[in-house]
Amino acid sequence: MNKQKIHTKLAASLLAGAFSLGISSEIIAAESPGGVARYMDLTIKSTQQAQQQAKQGNKEGCAQNIKEARQHYKEITGDTAGMPMQRAMKKIKTAQTACEAGDTAKGADILTDALKDLEAIQGKM
Repeated sequence: MNKQKIHTKLAASLLAGAFSLGISSEIIAAESPGGVARYMDLTIKSTQQAQQQAKQGNKEGCAQNIKEARQHYKEITGDTAGMPMQRAMKKIKTAQTACEAGDTAKGADILTDALKDLEAIQGKM
């Protein structure tokens, strides 16, 4: 092989390695205590915003904020909260269904209950 091909292959290998390290650090960040705490905070904040929107009768705003909360929840990995977190997220999904159906009062009540669960979980972290 000539030097040009060797340099090209070496550069490609280094780039691939650096890229995989970048992905790994992002995955680890969500699994680290700081990463989990960050996404737990985001989940709670989005749920609070959904609750406010539901109380105001804004079904679209409620549903959108719940979608964001559920996306943040997906970033929480490991055994951080286990079944209590899954139960809280099930309540949030139920609230989303209520809001999308136009029953924002029911959605707000369910979100109030879910927020109590989330805050209790966060207190144990």
